[in-house]
Amino acid sequence: MAIDAVDAILTPKILEMATEMTSMYTLTDVVFDLIAYPVMAILALMIYLEIAKLYSISQYEGLKHFKNTFFFFGVGNLALLTMLISMVMAKFSLEAGTLFFMIVGIPALILAGCSFWIANTELLYTITWRLFDNISTKRRYKSIFFLGLMVFVLMDVMVYGFISGHYGLASTIIYKGSIFILILMLIRSNLRSSGRIGSINHPYYLGLIIIFTLNFLGTFSNVIAEDTIAGYVINGLTIVAYFIILKGIRKWTRILTI
Repeated sequence: MAIDAVDAILTPKILEMATEMTSMYTLTDVVFDLIAYPVMAILALMIYLEIAKLYSISQYEGLKHFKNTFFFFGVGNLALLTMLISMVMAKFSLEAGTLFFMIVGIPALILAGCSFWIANTELLYTITWRLFDNISTKRRYKSIFFLGLMVFVLMDVMVYGFISGHYGLASTIIYKGSIFILILMLIRSNLRSSGRIGSINHPYYLGLIIIFTLNFLGTFSNVIAEDTIAGYVINGLTIVAYFIILKGIRKWTRILTI
């Protein structure tokens, strides 16, 4: 009886959520995302494997977290692809599709959110580890610092949502712009203090700047655009950026293995 009561409550809610989410997707959106998500996932995981090779050669601490970033970007995009497929099924087969969306799509959405959360934390750790390393090199303190960065990333999302919802476009852009400038300053500081990797043309630093810039542009496009054209542009630029980073990492790996 209790299970029946829960099903009676949950099924309409899930059905309503699935209907709302699928109604936002046009055929053009579906086709573009079915291409973009797997391409971004494959490229991100290829970058992860290439950086893993480079890290095994150089043992540079920043590369360890840089490769983890792309691993979770890859997992996140695969999870989004899974969610998208479940939404397509719900769109064309409401009953079976909604059940699939409830069993597979919602967990995939949660996995995507967690993956991008960790990816952004790893990315932030990549440009801050050197500053913390001057304070302590003990593993447990590094773990605490990483958890602190996870809280910071989560708080940033919450503050961004609050400001965009209550204070409008200008305040939101000022806030995200300030965070972006701070990040660029941290990258510059990391670059100056680097003993072995010191060129802005190095794929490590170039990749950091590109990814953080794309994150900022993605946020900026969400603020200023209600249509999906901005999303197409950002996903397209992300794919191009991944190609550039992959090419740069492969070139540097060849140089070090000669």
